[in-house]
Amino acid sequence: MHRLARDEMPQVQQGFANRAHNAKVALLRQLADELGQVILVKEHPLMDPKNDVAFKLLFGQPGSAEILMAFLNALLHRTGADRITAIEFADSEFAGDHKKDRGSRLDVYVRTDAGEHINIEIQIAEQDIAKRTLFYWATIFKAQIRKNAQWTNFPQTITINIVDFTVFASTNRYHTSYHVCEDVEHFRLSDVLEIHFIELPKFRHLYHTQLSVCLQHPLERWLLLLDANQHKEIRTGLEAIAMSDPTMGKALDLWEEISRDPDNWAAYISRDKELRDLYNLQKHAETAFDRGKLKGKLETAKAMLEDGLDVVRVSRLTGIPVEELERLQEEHH
Repeated sequence: MHRLARDEMPQVQQGFANRAHNAKVALLRQLADELGQVILVKEHPLMDPKNDVAFKLLFGQPGSAEILMAFLNALLHRTGADRITAIEFADSEFAGDHKKDRGSRLDVYVRTDAGEHINIEIQIAEQDIAKRTLFYWATIFKAQIRKNAQWTNFPQTITINIVDFTVFASTNRYHTSYHVCEDVEHFRLSDVLEIHFIELPKFRHLYHTQLSVCLQHPLERWLLLLDANQHKEIRTGLEAIAMSDPTMGKALDLWEEISRDPDNWAAYISRDKELRDLYNLQKHAETAFDRGKLKGKLETAKAMLEDGLDVVRVSRLTGIPVEELERLQEEHH
């Protein structure tokens, strides 16, 4: 049996390390291929930060407190004495008051050094997010009633919604914020409620033409991070920014770190599959609903035509094109 000389041991150990590294890289690439959404950077794929599993790993754990504070200060325009300088990650699980009551599971929930309560949600699947954020706000606010005897002691509660769909078609602004205000003179009823929406599709229209400007903007550079796995140009720009922004550098390093862990990838892919299944289910339901509406309209139009109404009037009443109504008449006769 050949015995290894002492000077051969480092080479053998390095060989084992290289093979282990290559095996891990191969596994991560295989997992990434299943998604078809990621680019390869530094020999391993990067998670899409818009997936809520990745978002929580990047922004929602104690080790990412500095990153989250930088993001919140940029989004909430905290630049002076009101800057957030410390946060505590709170329990994001809220049970209902009764067994049958609906509970809540928040993506990220923190308390600030000023006593504010902040919830951040990331949503890819389209839904009625306005009602959902009001429910989450009320859940957090109500939980404080049990802890405060005086009405004057209720802390400000802020919900932030980052969504990958359009919520408000009436504005082109990607960032909108809301308070309870008087209808005519618009003064605030109270500061305890504050709600923010970030609509990523609108933001993309901006950075597709003004990327260099967005990279210099305190908030927009953080929003660019959410799309950086799909755009190498954004990734390169953020790496340049990180040379003068240490917190962004920490975020990029943490992003790579969480993307190296196979356990993280397993949770990430499972969640991605859930989101894809939900999207397909929604589309199927919408298609079935649209078919049902059309069938109902056709039956109504057929009855109108049988009663002697002309096709132009029936078209005006039902919204069905004249050509389709004429075809319906021909089939009936």
